[in-house]
Amino acid sequence: MEKIARKLVADKLRGIRAERKLSLEIVAEKSGVNKDTISRYENGSVSQQVDNLEKLLNAYNVDFSIFFSNLYANSQNKGE
Repeated sequence: MEKIARKLVADKLRGIRAERKLSLEIVAEKSGVNKDTISRYENGSVSQQVDNLEKLLNAYNVDFSIFFSNLYANSQNKGE
């Protein structure tokens, strides 16, 4: 289950950044999270830390609770 959740979060983070056409460098600057860490989060190679995830969502101007609500809804639609 942990790997599935990590992949869902990774895909969503990568999608938000791509949708907003932001580079890793810009997101790192806006969030204060190292760009290599962001890349690992987006690739799902490491679990996302809650405090860093919150910083990223703030940089994207995305509400934490809405992010997870949408994430859950999308996972249900995909049958995951």
